[in-house]
Amino acid sequence: MSKWQWFQLLGFYGFWLLAVIGQNSWLWGLGLLLLGHFMLTPSRAMDMRILSLALLGLAVDGLLTVSGVFAFHHWPWWLVLLWCGFVVTLGHSLRWLKRLPIALQSLLGAVAGPSSYIMGWRLAAVDLPLGLWPSVAILAPVWACLLVTLIWLESKIRRSGYA
Repeated sequence: MSKWQWFQLLGFYGFWLLAVIGQNSWLWGLGLLLLGHFMLTPSRAMDMRILSLALLGLAVDGLLTVSGVFAFHHWPWWLVLLWCGFVVTLGHSLRWLKRLPIALQSLLGAVAGPSSYIMGWRLAAVDLPLGLWPSVAILAPVWACLLVTLIWLESKIRRSGYA
C-alpha cells in the first residue's frame, strides 16, 4: 500500500472512533476530517461521486433501525458522516478488497460489519434492543451482502470514468 493509502486507512480508524465516541457533539471534527480527505485525495472528483454510495448504507441502517435491530438516543447525524468516510475508503485503503473472491468479501463483511456495530454498542453509540446474538445473526448476512454490493458499485462507478 502507498503512503496515501496507509494515511487514509489510519485516518478512517480515527474518524470511526471520533464518530462513535463523540457522536453528534463532534460533528465539526468529523466534517474537518472528511474535508481533509478531499483536500488530500488524488481522486477528488471521483471520490465525490463515490459519496452517493453512503445513501445505500444509510438506507440499510435506516431499515435496521425501523425494524428494531438498532435504536439511537438521538438522531445519529454522525452516522451520515461515518458512512461518507467509509465509502471513500473503498477506493483507497480498502482497494485490496476488490481483488478478493466474492465469497471472501462476503465473509469479511459478515465479520467486520457486525463487529463495528458491536463496538459501537459497547461505546454506547447504538443500542441493540434484540440483544447481542440476535443482532449479530441479523447483521452478519446483511453485511455479507452489503460489503460485496458496495465494492461492486464502487468499482463500477470508478470504471465509468466520469468524474
